[in-house]
Amino acid sequence: MAPPEVTEVRHPVDVARLTKYLSSLASPSQGTTLGVNVPQFGSSQFGIKQFAFGQSNPTYLLDDAGKKFVLRRKPSPNSKLVSRSAHAIEREFFILRGINVLNQGNTRKVPVPEVYALCEDESVIGYVFYVMEYIEGDQIKNPEMPGISNADKQLYWESIMDTISAIHLLDGHKLINELPKAHFPQFHDLSKITGSSYFQRQIKTLSGVEKLQRQTVPQIPDFEYICKWTLDNAPKDPSKLTLIHGDFKIDNVLFDTKTKKVKAVLDWELCTFGHPLFDLANFLQAFQFPNSLNRMLYHPQDTEIGMEDPQSLRDIQTRLRQYHDAYGAPSWDPKDPTNNASDLWILGYVFGLVRLCVISQGIAMRVEKGSASGNATGFAKLYIPLAELSVQTIKDGQKNSSKL
Repeated sequence: MAPPEVTEVRHPVDVARLTKYLSSLASPSQGTTLGVNVPQFGSSQFGIKQFAFGQSNPTYLLDDAGKKFVLRRKPSPNSKLVSRSAHAIEREFFILRGINVLNQGNTRKVPVPEVYALCEDESVIGYVFYVMEYIEGDQIKNPEMPGISNADKQLYWESIMDTISAIHLLDGHKLINELPKAHFPQFHDLSKITGSSYFQRQIKTLSGVEKLQRQTVPQIPDFEYICKWTLDNAPKDPSKLTLIHGDFKIDNVLFDTKTKKVKAVLDWELCTFGHPLFDLANFLQAFQFPNSLNRMLYHPQDTEIGMEDPQSLRDIQTRLRQYHDAYGAPSWDPKDPTNNASDLWILGYVFGLVRLCVISQGIAMRVEKGSASGNATGFAKLYIPLAELSVQTIKDGQKNSSKL
C-alpha cells in the first residue's frame, strides 16, 4: 500500500511545447475543451515523471513550481492507433467532467479528479492528451489487502461499496446531457442502449472479437456454449439508466491514508451504461478465482484468497450485502426481487471469465504475431483453463439448483 509509483519518463513528451500550451489556457486554442475549474499554469518549464501504470495510455506527473498535475495521452497519433476505442481518453475526459458537474448538485458524490483541459490538436505535442487534478492517495494492488488489519479492511470495504453504489446511483440522463454528441453518439440515441440488454451487447461484441482472434490462434473452448448460457441467464438492465465504470478494480482506486475512504476512482475509458452487476463481479472475482490464478496475478507470498478458501466465498456475499445496503434497495428492479447481486453472482462471475478469456486470447494473438511484451506469455495461455473454469462453474451451479 503506497502512492502510485512514478519513474523516469519512458515515453517522451515535448515539455517545452506542453508548457507553452498550458500557460496560455486563458485564451484556449481551437481543439481545446476546458474543464469546470481551470487553474492558472506557470510559464516555467514543468518537471515531469511517468507513472508506472497506464500502459495503454501513458500517464505523467507534472510539477509546476510545486503544484502537481496529471497528464494522460494516447500512445500514438490517431492515424496510427490500431483501436481508437481502446485509447478513447477524450471519452474519459468528458465523463470525468460530467461527473464533476453532477457532483456539484449531489449530496452523495462520486470521488473523481477534476479535469482541466483536453487537447485534441495533435500539433501541440503529437498526441491527443488531457490534464487533470493530481490526487494524493494510497493505491492497493491486491484485493486481499495483505498486511492490513481487519478493522482497517472493514473501513476500506465500506467505502469501496459505497463508492460503487454512488456510481450506479448517478442520474444517467443528466450525465448524458453533459456529454458531447460528437464523442458519445450512442448515448444520445437511447434506443441503442435500451433496445438490447447490456449483456446482449457485450456478448455480441466479445463474440466478434473472438471470431477475429481465432483466425490467428485456437478458438476459446466451448465459447458458444458459455455465451449462450450467459445470455439465457442474463437479467434485464435496471429500469434506471445506470452508469457502470467498466474496469472497476482495486488498483484503479486511490484511498485516503488516514480515513481509509476512497479519494478517487481512476481509468474511466471503458465506462458505459448497462447492468451494475459487472462492476461488482469485476471487483470481487478474485475471491472466487482458483488460488493458483490469484498467485499469478498478485504476489504469491501474500495471496491466500480463492475458491478453495470457504471464507473467500463468504466474503463475496458480505460485500454484496454491503453494496445493496449502500445502494438503498435490495434489488435493481422493484418488479423483480431476483435482480440483485447475490442471486446473480454466478452469472456475473461467468461473464467476467468470458471477458478474461477473450482478453487472454487477444494476448495470445499478439504473442503469435510477435507484438506482445516479454511477460505476456503466461497470460496468453490462460484462456483455455479459464474456459474450462467457466464450464465447470456453470455445471456446478446447475447441480446446486437441481438440489433445491
